Amino acid sequence: EGWIWPVFEERTQDAFRAYYEYIPKRKWVVEYAMRLNNTGRFQMPSTRIEAIYAPEMLGELPNETFTVAP
Repeated sequence: EGWIWPVFEERTQDAFRAYYEYIPKRKWVVEYAMRLNNTGRFQMPSTRIEAIYAPEMLGELPNETFTVAP
């Protein structure tokens, strides 16, 4: 029980990466805020999670397309 805190976060222009020492086997959520300066339809790349020392253990989930109106 409790919060799951990353050991290290990496934020670049094209990616957000968070590294965790341990994640219990259950459902959990990572949230982040985006600032959009333009109107239009946007599609984020798929969300991917993998074990750092066992990259064959991975999961991928497509993200929804969203529209920003003026």
